[in-house]
Amino acid sequence: MDMTVYVVQQQMKFDQTKGQLVPRFTSINKAEKWGEIVYLLSPSAHPFNPDLVLGDLHEKLSGFNDDDYLLLIGNPGLIGMSTALAAYYNEGRVKFLQWSGRHGEYTEIKAKIY
Repeated sequence: MDMTVYVVQQQMKFDQTKGQLVPRFTSINKAEKWGEIVYLLSPSAHPFNPDLVLGDLHEKLSGFNDDDYLLLIGNPGLIGMSTALAAYYNEGRVKFLQWSGRHGEYTEIKAKIY
């Protein structure tokens, strides 16, 4: 099976020198060693209209399995919804990637949510 790293929400910032939006976290590329990076939600997504967001999350996370990871970047409400759905689709099991600034890499966290 192919491994996938699901990033909850793409985060952008305005770069004054380039005059355009650029990714806020360049370290996300280092998560590629854990699998293909897939963004679940756009930078403009918000939890205040959950029906729209949940439809996208169900569609993208329906195949979440033991080979996949969540990278918890984004709005806290969206992170909660994503974690709940990943656990739902994988019998309560979810793996996360946690950034270690000290080591300059991601580490794996395994959780049995329910």
